Amino acid sequence: MASSSSSARGNNKGATGPASSSSPAPAPAPATATATATAPPPPTAPPVVSLGDLIGQQLKQLNPEDLLYKDELQLVLLLTPVQRRRLSRDLDLDGDTGASTSAAPLSRPENGEEDDDLIGAVGGLSISSPNAPATTTTKEPLLDFRTHVLKWFQHLRHQTGHFKSEEESRRLREAGNDSYRKERHPLKASDLFTEAIFLAPARNTLAAALAHANRSLVLYDCGLYAESYDDCLCALDLGYPEEYLPLIKLRQAACALKLRNFALCEEHLHELLHIELNQVFETRTHELWHQCEVLKVERFEMAVQTGDDLDTNDSKPFEIAWLDNSSSLHTTRAVAKNALIFESEAMAMVPSGACRVCDYCGITQFIPFPCIYCSNRLVVYCSRQCRFKHAAIHAVECFGHQIELFESFGDVFGMPRLLQLAFRMLITGLPELLVHCRKKPTLSKLWSAINGGLLERQDIAYSAVLRLEHLREEQASETVITLALTSHILAIYLSKCTTFFEQLEKSLPTASRMSSAEWELLCAALLMRHIGQLRHRSLTLCRSFVLPTDPHVFSPLNEFQLWAAPMRLQEGHLHLLAGEVAVVSYAVYPETLSLCRHSCSSTICTKFSGRKMTALALLDLPAGSGIYNCFAGGNFQQLRREERSKHLQERGIRCHCTACQLSHSEDQFVSVKKGSTLRYFNSCSFLQHKFHRYRCDNPKCMEIFTLDAMPHAPNLRWWLSEEYTQPEYNGAELIVCPHCREPQKLEWFWAFNTALIDCELIEERCKLYAAIERAEGQLMELHECKVALARLLLEQCLMVHREGATVLDDWEFNKLGSIMRSVLPSVMAQYGGQSIEYVKYFAYFWDVMALSNYKCNDRELMQMLNALEFIADEFKDIFINYYEDYIAPKFAEESYGSVVDTQV
Repeated sequence: MASSSSSARGNNKGATGPASSSSPAPAPAPATATATATAPPPPTAPPVVSLGDLIGQQLKQLNPEDLLYKDELQLVLLLTPVQRRRLSRDLDLDGDTGASTSAAPLSRPENGEEDDDLIGAVGGLSISSPNAPATTTTKEPLLDFRTHVLKWFQHLRHQTGHFKSEEESRRLREAGNDSYRKERHPLKASDLFTEAIFLAPARNTLAAALAHANRSLVLYDCGLYAESYDDCLCALDLGYPEEYLPLIKLRQAACALKLRNFALCEEHLHELLHIELNQVFETRTHELWHQCEVLKVERFEMAVQTGDDLDTNDSKPFEIAWLDNSSSLHTTRAVAKNALIFESEAMAMVPSGACRVCDYCGITQFIPFPCIYCSNRLVVYCSRQCRFKHAAIHAVECFGHQIELFESFGDVFGMPRLLQLAFRMLITGLPELLVHCRKKPTLSKLWSAINGGLLERQDIAYSAVLRLEHLREEQASETVITLALTSHILAIYLSKCTTFFEQLEKSLPTASRMSSAEWELLCAALLMRHIGQLRHRSLTLCRSFVLPTDPHVFSPLNEFQLWAAPMRLQEGHLHLLAGEVAVVSYAVYPETLSLCRHSCSSTICTKFSGRKMTALALLDLPAGSGIYNCFAGGNFQQLRREERSKHLQERGIRCHCTACQLSHSEDQFVSVKKGSTLRYFNSCSFLQHKFHRYRCDNPKCMEIFTLDAMPHAPNLRWWLSEEYTQPEYNGAELIVCPHCREPQKLEWFWAFNTALIDCELIEERCKLYAAIERAEGQLMELHECKVALARLLLEQCLMVHREGATVLDDWEFNKLGSIMRSVLPSVMAQYGGQSIEYVKYFAYFWDVMALSNYKCNDRELMQMLNALEFIADEFKDIFINYYEDYIAPKFAEESYGSVVDTQV
């Protein structure tokens, strides 16, 4: 499948670099460069300032202690002196709410110049910058913020102007043709045609049309008829040559027939009858017509149960409670373990950049349909339908993606996608909100309504977003000011590079009295609010599987080798598809998940399948109990209490959960009873020392101990720290027994690392197996290091077997299966049987079973199949197909259908 996870990684920065890195055809570059050199900029124009320098120079002129404000709009006004003077009649600003006018950095340009080069192409239409109203000039000797922002936009556009290449697109299209005709490898050809579509320039759409047409043939042969039909439509939209029109129409009719859309098939066949066809096409047309008539006769209606006789409970199992502007969710009735609590779709969602994600529906395994104007490869869709549904949002963002605006914020911010998500929240919700404004609004009246009457409306989806809690900071800090400046930059983008403000005017029932500058202030203030909400607990990290990031394990360019057919993997390749778990998108669920209270000991398990989020109970919840979610990501749950508290305080969250209330001694050694609530906390690994217990290797001691802390491994995972695993540290005193004060030799660890380098040799693999066995004597029960060693061992051995360097026999597969099987209970105890991590690790075990005669027992198999209910639906289907293709035949008396119908 052409769903390369890594094709989304590393592309964007390459596009902002030299032209040669992204486009091997250098011919067009000099012409563009010459045109740029002879273009409008006058000789006295100031040099382009980078984003970091632009914001840094503004911060130097400000004293955060002098900026006193009540809300986001006042902060933006304090940074915009000209607008503050103009709008002081409408807004009640306290006399002491800001620094003097000379200290504010966001001044309008004195000459009121506009940058005419900022043109955004969206859907083939040119969107020019709207003319800004005349404003009062300022004589302040400050950096001209707006002018430099516009020049920075222009600089970004010139940086990304050479990303696409017609010559390179043609070369890849020909390579795809050779792969399809000579190598007979349709999935590889599909990847090449997809790359040709990405590189096809917008100024000449014929290259993209030909690539779409060629890919449609390959997808039809693969059985992806809906995607093939969409490719035919794209080819026609982009100007496919008329002399080849019968070929496309025949393929459309064939796809419609395979999809059982008989009316659409007949429509295309009628079109073919009005075209002059040669004998081959005419014969094929009549064949399709005959097949369509036969299938129409055979079609029958299937009986459908109405559901009237089903026992249903339509009432919500939860309710929302508000106290002092703080929300919480509580159960309205008893909820059983693994029962559904709520499900909803994201109000706004953006890809993280870890893999290719449909920008509308959020799935990751698909054939991409990009916007031909965007240079950003993250902006892709799984179908034309998704692209159409997202058209209104993408029209505003398109030019930003062309200049890679949001990626450029990564030079200043650690999470630039957070800014894009706040931006998408604004452009999605504000037009809907303005429809409900009845009077001619001014800035002050509209801001008061947003914080008043409109805030309480239950029939407006955006009102639920505005009600979300946000991070409150009593005093302006450099971070807050930086975010305010960034919000203003995005507002300037909306004003100068899009027609968003014109759309806002059209959304109002009556004409407003607001200027473009006032719309800028309103949007900047709302962006500040959304950023504050995301910095608190409204941001949801959607995690899923991505391909391995290590190219030595699996090259991203060879992803087509994973698949035997669409949604069906090659034997022994499942661990590559599920080898890494990462955040694939960021989302906001304002009416469900974002309203939960935080707790490190979450009571719900969240399943993300595209935009859809499903929350299931992790334990039995009585009526009236609170619904808690952990809003921290990464390895947060593996950190100790003090470190967890530090991270949470940065987000304005104070956690009082049971895990955070444990004393230091309890945090290490508390024992829990089976079935108790604390056992749930333990299985979520908050008592993380349970997974870091050692037995002293001193024969005279042999005591069991745990480590309190390690200087270069705050989460006690010393085997992942370069400070401890470099060859020069072999034999160093890494771990010292607190009882006998003897340093641990860890000979098994150094032997394992040495043998792993040459594991294609049977002698070295035997050393690896021996090291694993010796580690069992020192690493107690559920030690996390056992899991890490087992994964490294299977990853390297399966790679050796896959690449043909050596073929593993049944003895070795049995050895590998036993090793991975022995660590799966530790994974379940640490992450839970409903976690995506558990699925990631048993994917290695399934590959061993698929490649050998090794089998687990029925109970273990049932547990694994049950865990598939908690991963994204697209990956669940792939896992089930893999089970049916390679594992179910080994259990002759069982099939997947009989297994899933059994209660676990």
